[in-house]
Amino acid sequence: MRGNVTSRTFHFLASDRPHIVSERLTYPHILARVTAKRSAHQRFPEVIAAAVRVFARDGYRSAHMSDVAREAGLSEAALYRYVDGKEGLFVLAIRHALLLEPLPGEGDQGGEFPVTVPSLAEMIGQAREFVAAEVPFGALAQALRTGDPGDSAGRDDPAGELQLIMRELFALEEQTAKAADMIERSARELPELADLLNTGLRRPVLDALTQYLDSRAKTGELRLTPDTAATARLVLETLTGFARHRHSDPYGAAIPPGLARETAVDALLHALVPPQYLMAQYLNSKERP
Repeated sequence: MRGNVTSRTFHFLASDRPHIVSERLTYPHILARVTAKRSAHQRFPEVIAAAVRVFARDGYRSAHMSDVAREAGLSEAALYRYVDGKEGLFVLAIRHALLLEPLPGEGDQGGEFPVTVPSLAEMIGQAREFVAAEVPFGALAQALRTGDPGDSAGRDDPAGELQLIMRELFALEEQTAKAADMIERSARELPELADLLNTGLRRPVLDALTQYLDSRAKTGELRLTPDTAATARLVLETLTGFARHRHSDPYGAAIPPGLARETAVDALLHALVPPQYLMAQYLNSKERP
């Protein structure tokens, strides 16, 4: 899996933005009334989006197929055209909201309905393996490849490097927010999902971020902190809070996404980057056209 040039999980970092699964789940036109007759594949994003909303709101145990059908504007019988039961629908919702796979299109191999899906236990194992193979990614992976403490001469912009890493992590939290909400809500009833979220999804990112912060602190490119692992958690929790949890209250939800991202990134940069590197980044930004 590491042989892939472009990460399937984190393809939002590439240029093919129209193919981002979570964007297809949240496009405004999904919720619009459409009178033209559409195929099952055309309606499938609506079904997945409805399932994500219902499972995030009610949790796995309390949600019913009839709830999802009502949310999607379908009859319950029509919902079974897409998937055989609630567990399969839950697995599909998590897989697509986590960006583990694209939504099937008409004519795709294996894209027939009802969709064949793995069990919940199999999906949890697959998600663990997938994330372990894909993390670190993007700028964080690049930084770790150049993380030799004795080879810092070629790194002249620690602030810019950290800024890019945090922006990508913020984007990841935004893109997988629906899946995380759904897993967190259902984890109250399914402990295996809590373990997936904490050790399968978050732990690889925290470990990579800890390694990065430690390597840069040793060279003086970032500040020394009392505990690097705790600092990595502070960084990730701050980004997660502004990417996802701000939507839990109306005042936080009113903050535009770009402003939320830049506010969190700016605060963390000033907390972790020595002043001389912050000044260098400021001067470099002034010189750019």
